[in-house]
Amino acid sequence: MNLVTGATGLLGIHVMYELIARGERVRGMRRHQSNLHLVKQLFEFYGHPEYFEKIEWVEADILEVISLQEAMEGVEYVFHSAAVVSYHSRDRKEMYQVNVEGTANVVNAAQEGGVKRLVHVSSIAALKRTSNQAVDEVGDWENSSINTHYGITKHLAEMEVWRGIQEGLDAVIINPGLIIGPGDFSRSSSSIFSKIDEGFAYFPPGGTGFVGVEDVAKLMLKLRDEGRSGERYVAVSQSWKMQELFVKISNALGRKTPTKEAKPWMMQVARIAEWFKEKLIGKKALVTIETVKNASLVFTYSSAKVQKEFGFQFQPIDQCITDTVRFYKMHNRH
Repeated sequence: MNLVTGATGLLGIHVMYELIARGERVRGMRRHQSNLHLVKQLFEFYGHPEYFEKIEWVEADILEVISLQEAMEGVEYVFHSAAVVSYHSRDRKEMYQVNVEGTANVVNAAQEGGVKRLVHVSSIAALKRTSNQAVDEVGDWENSSINTHYGITKHLAEMEVWRGIQEGLDAVIINPGLIIGPGDFSRSSSSIFSKIDEGFAYFPPGGTGFVGVEDVAKLMLKLRDEGRSGERYVAVSQSWKMQELFVKISNALGRKTPTKEAKPWMMQVARIAEWFKEKLIGKKALVTIETVKNASLVFTYSSAKVQKEFGFQFQPIDQCITDTVRFYKMHNRH
């Protein structure tokens, strides 16, 4: 039996799909308030709506130890993808609780339950980043002003996994880039598509690593079966400037291409405007101190390790964008 935490999220859904496609048993962990509609939509989008009925759903929370232990009963493998991704101070407390304390609970429950292997989803934000060479798995974390609180929580979560490994847990870590794929277009990386569809004249000057959600899910299964315990693996298909991503998405959506670079002072003005709007109408600001800081940073990433060890070939991001836009147009345009 395979347990997937964060089973109703972008990555969790795709991990379950890959497992079911291989004829494996899947237990999807969800909170009481989780919506299963997106799971059904995506399975239908991929041509297998019947896969939904093959999921054994369990209501549990990684912050509730007893429910988590019950969810792991009879489980051989755990795919831990549950996390909070945010660059807003309002979500910071919850993010530290879910990403750090929640991961500690998952590690402890996996140890107590005799799980054969834990596959933990981290992030490239938890890597030692250098601007003069491609970032990979090598190097120790460095405290720096460029680190976001999200990156810090993912680093601390990794520390919990390393602790578990030292105590005898079999575990591997995957560090995906910004994940591109069909999902909830109001959340996380998928929201880029809805925002560009609304019309963006500007693009941020930074750049990062991108990867398709299907590739991450497939690689997670490969790491479960073939990865070396105690190792981390970067999963990035291509490193692009944000301008390139924005142009590709706007073209796929049939929208006007952003042609103006957002200067630092422009982003600060936007941040202040968003702050006032949040105070006035309560809508959470999209532009924050951390998003402004991240928007100007440029890093490239290397997935040479997974390509060398497993011969893994990543899907081009162009294709990932095309597939995502097709799903977006089916469910978000009328």
